[in-house]
Amino acid sequence: MTDKLEQFQERLAGVMENGGLSAEAQSLMSEMMDELAELQRSNKALRRVILKSGQGSAMSTRLRDALYE
Repeated sequence: MTDKLEQFQERLAGVMENGGLSAEAQSLMSEMMDELAELQRSNKALRRVILKSGQGSAMSTRLRDALYE
């Protein structure tokens, strides 16, 4: 996703240089890009947490299965 975000930022910079957006639209697009970057960072952190929690529960399941045998 980082590549996609970088592509969007490059395209936005190109449009802004050409004057294709009004000042209000530029401001809105910049805010949206900032929000997208923050959401991407948050998503990555949540994925890490989910991955770690999944590993922990797999271990307890194995332990529980061993205890029941």
